[in-house]
Amino acid sequence: MADVLSVAELNRAVNETLTRDPVLSKVQVRGEVSGLKKYPSGHTYFTLKDSEASVACVLFRGAAQNIRIALSDGMSVVLIARPNLYDKTGRFQLIVSGAREEGVGDLYTQFVKLKEKLEREGLFDAKRKKAIPTMPERVVAVTSSAGAVIRDMIHVMRRRFPGMSLTLIPVSVQGAGAEYEIAAAIAAANRLRLGEVIIVGRGGGSLEDLQPFNEEVTARAIAASELPVISAVGHETDFTIADFVADLRAPTPSAAAELVAPLKDALYQRLEQLSSSLEQACANRLASSLRHLTHLSGRPVLVNPTAIVERHESRLALWRHRLASVFPNRMMSTETNFERLCERLHRAIKRVKTDRESQLETLTKALETLSPLAVLTRGYSVVRSSSGDMVMSAASLEKDDRIDIVFADGEVGALITNPAVESQD
Repeated sequence: MADVLSVAELNRAVNETLTRDPVLSKVQVRGEVSGLKKYPSGHTYFTLKDSEASVACVLFRGAAQNIRIALSDGMSVVLIARPNLYDKTGRFQLIVSGAREEGVGDLYTQFVKLKEKLEREGLFDAKRKKAIPTMPERVVAVTSSAGAVIRDMIHVMRRRFPGMSLTLIPVSVQGAGAEYEIAAAIAAANRLRLGEVIIVGRGGGSLEDLQPFNEEVTARAIAASELPVISAVGHETDFTIADFVADLRAPTPSAAAELVAPLKDALYQRLEQLSSSLEQACANRLASSLRHLTHLSGRPVLVNPTAIVERHESRLALWRHRLASVFPNRMMSTETNFERLCERLHRAIKRVKTDRESQLETLTKALETLSPLAVLTRGYSVVRSSSGDMVMSAASLEKDDRIDIVFADGEVGALITNPAVESQD
């Protein structure tokens, strides 16, 4: 009977067998690259697969410098590699030393063809994209009920805008038939009006993991949605057909949650700023109107409208006297015409006087309406500090400050005993 081996001894023996085998010590393997990840160390890890099987591959930094092609998901390649069994884990893998591109993989080919087809139909056009609501009350999430994606979205929305409704429609986000579940969930969200915006998403993965979001049935469902759709599939570097068709692409599901859930504190701060600006604008408009009214009220026609009439009557009498003295003979012959003209002039002057008096009355009423005293008679009051400045905010007063409160019928003094306390909202 053979000796009993430890796990480590068994793994080393198998690895040595692979290394000594003249056929397996250096092989060429054809397949499609999938799940490629390059680390800061310079090493690259990926899976090489075909329709029947897959194998893990490692491309170390030193060997990568000798490869002229840039490996990417979906690429069909022929690898030059050495089979290896990692002693510590017993994991079978290929140590890659060379690679050449054989062609583009089937999944990537399908991706490109569908993208070109939908782009020709106009499904990617910016003009058909719907606006995302600024602050929706209800949000629909079409994603898996398991995993970190939905938990991260809930956490982000609760932190940024507590109380915003999030409805989950659980679906499969990878594997056969997942695209039909996603399409049905989008249709149901529209039919039942479950929210104001839909987030379709999942975490990162390989090209085949993201395939349901590269299927035509998913793209058609997003394009047909009456509700705006945000695509949040994979990581920031992942792009799917769903991203191009959706009304907005978010780099991650958490980023999508941030897009629909504004910071509540920031909204309150903006509201306070707008309120302050409105109050200041109203105060400026009132002050401007008062200055204009004061300017108008100082015009002579309003101060003493009869003086204008009297001045014209005096000038008329003077000219009449001059005419009588210069043309005494003609005065008698033109007396009738002159009297008629004088009567017309008097009527015109009286009409002007009446108009000016009416304008004066209108402006006087406007002045009374805009007068601060008129505001005080409606129950308001004006608060001045001991220095005579207007007090615009309770927050500017401190304990033991003395103030004067002006009412419509008088003025009283007051002492601050309880200064204002800031709101804790």
